[in-house]
Amino acid sequence: MQTLRTTYLNVAGKNTRLYYELAKVLKVLQNEEIPVILLKGAHLAEVVYESIALRTMCDVDILVRKTDLLKAEKKLLEMGYSSSRVEEIEVVCAKCQHLSPLAKQGVAPVEIHWTIESPTSPFTIDVDGLWKRAQPATIAGVKVLALSPEDLLLHLCLHSAYHHFFEQGLRSLCDILETIRYYRNQIDWTLVEHRASQWNAKNPVYLTLRLARELLAAEVPDELLNALKPKKIDERLMVCANEQIFTKGNDTANTLHWGSLKGLLPERQGKSFWGISMPRTLSPTTIAQRYKLPQNSWRIYLYYPIRLTDLFLRYRLLQLLYHHEERMKLSNQFALLKWLES
Repeated sequence: MQTLRTTYLNVAGKNTRLYYELAKVLKVLQNEEIPVILLKGAHLAEVVYESIALRTMCDVDILVRKTDLLKAEKKLLEMGYSSSRVEEIEVVCAKCQHLSPLAKQGVAPVEIHWTIESPTSPFTIDVDGLWKRAQPATIAGVKVLALSPEDLLLHLCLHSAYHHFFEQGLRSLCDILETIRYYRNQIDWTLVEHRASQWNAKNPVYLTLRLARELLAAEVPDELLNALKPKKIDERLMVCANEQIFTKGNDTANTLHWGSLKGLLPERQGKSFWGISMPRTLSPTTIAQRYKLPQNSWRIYLYYPIRLTDLFLRYRLLQLLYHHEERMKLSNQFALLKWLES
């Protein structure tokens, strides 16, 4: 109980500072007539959990229209934030759902999104629909917008299953549990199924909601799971997802990190595991982003030995070469990823 009390008070203190700064950011954007949809943690803590001390946060995620990205970034830079962005906004938007995080000493980073999932993902997000369905909310004392209950639930499912590959443990499932509890009388489950289908996201939505129900007794209707359930599903994928959730401490040293797993994916189906190519993991763009170097710097090539060492030590690729159990675990992770994308 003392540990819980200490954690609760620490989170309350950190989030009080976070919301104080968030209010200033939202007011500045409001004064510039830039509409904002507040995403994930900052929305969930105050509205869904109904206590900012119950939900930890590392950063703040806001969604603005694509045409407002540059204007919003400029206003935050004027507030003392800094950005590592070197590419044109159109280039960034072609491969990422948000601009480079904006950092400021003593406060949480801010990510300015224009959509909720990467354009390179297999999902078709209806961004205009997100705005049409958004609902008014008051967060940090400022009037903003929040995703509709159905869109929020779908976003949480994609963020947990695909974006983070369940590496956030039970926390992401708790978000889903509390969202269903809070919006119990408002969620239209028929729309959830319909929109999951529209977004080509039925598999990750099915898997995440099923896990939330099985592990946390979330009130997910049978009718929805039956409608989302694929005709054929290998139950080993469920076992793999459970293992991801309960990996000891969710430590990336004990499992292959999700970002690297996607980077190691074969470029064509049927390619053997040991024939995997590594263009994204070792590309100059990846190295520049990871080690915060200019995209055209010659120093990028000096970092290749560091990157290789990092891959071998951090993700235990050497051990994969010798231990059958580790190879099987990684093979199951690849199978789960391909299934989530299908």
